[in-house]
Amino acid sequence: MIASHAWLFGRSLPSFIAYLLLLAATLTGCAPKTESAQNTQTTQNTQNTKVEQASSNVKQTEVRIGYQKGTAFLNIVKARGSLEKRLQPSGVTVKWSEFAQGPPMMEAMNAGAVDIGVVGAPPPIFAQAAGTPVVYVASSLPNGKGQVILVKKDSPFRTVTDLKGKKVAVGKGTAGHYLIVKVLESAGLTLKDIQPVYLLPPEARAAFEGGNVDAWVTSDPRYAEAERTGKARLLANGEKVAEQRSYFIATRPFVDKHSDIVKVILDEQAKDEEWAKSNRKETAKILETATGVKAANWEWSFERRPNFGVLYMNDQIVNEQQQMADLFYKLKLIPKPVQIKEATWIPQS
Repeated sequence: MIASHAWLFGRSLPSFIAYLLLLAATLTGCAPKTESAQNTQTTQNTQNTKVEQASSNVKQTEVRIGYQKGTAFLNIVKARGSLEKRLQPSGVTVKWSEFAQGPPMMEAMNAGAVDIGVVGAPPPIFAQAAGTPVVYVASSLPNGKGQVILVKKDSPFRTVTDLKGKKVAVGKGTAGHYLIVKVLESAGLTLKDIQPVYLLPPEARAAFEGGNVDAWVTSDPRYAEAERTGKARLLANGEKVAEQRSYFIATRPFVDKHSDIVKVILDEQAKDEEWAKSNRKETAKILETATGVKAANWEWSFERRPNFGVLYMNDQIVNEQQQMADLFYKLKLIPKPVQIKEATWIPQS
């Protein structure tokens, strides 16, 4: 069972959609592929990975997991090898794939290269709107304090309205994208009132430190790194404005055929978070090795985090995500409305 509480936890949309259409055309001789045809092709491709059948699930020999190097989710599981140990008796191995942000991971899922992974709240919305068969299988607890907009310590900007007409570095289609939209909205502004500069995390940091942008939308542990240097100052965070969750996202074929493995992955994540709750310093050291972020910065970021947990999807979580999806459609950030409930998996007891 998943623990209810535990401690730890650019590409443009038009280019993304064009990529999906090109992929479909290549696979079908330039004829658009229906969802039914996609599922048929996926079933054919997985025939070679079947080794035996148990109850309603077909066993497979490898599970491919996507993770983001700059986050805590899954990095502890990966470093401790707990999932590999759990799956070894069933003959299933684990293949880890690292991503800089959530959107590329969604692309990898669409291409059939990743089965399950963890991303922020916006990427699966963009993916669902683009027709990628992704499924929400679990979420974290929200942490608005860890999502922030930073300015230089000596910056004249004191309020969000001061960003009007200014350059703001942010990841397109990421949790930071939603944060800047909501923070601007709270000040009576929109994205049209600023100059968004869409960059990957390393590029955004370099642009901020080099003075090429006026503000930087980021999150822990990068926030902790910048804060501890004494060269950055908090302008706004997501507390009460843009409380967001991270999500375990899987492909529809993987969930339909291997729900037993999904449950194992979520269970091991919950166990390792519970372990981390009582082993903070060791956890920080593990994450330093896994992410390259100094242990002291991880410990610093832990102080502002609430208790984190791995939660199966429920009506409240679905409604929260639906509100974000509706806002993105209203702002024309996605081409069509999406229904989060249609892409939600609830395990059978």
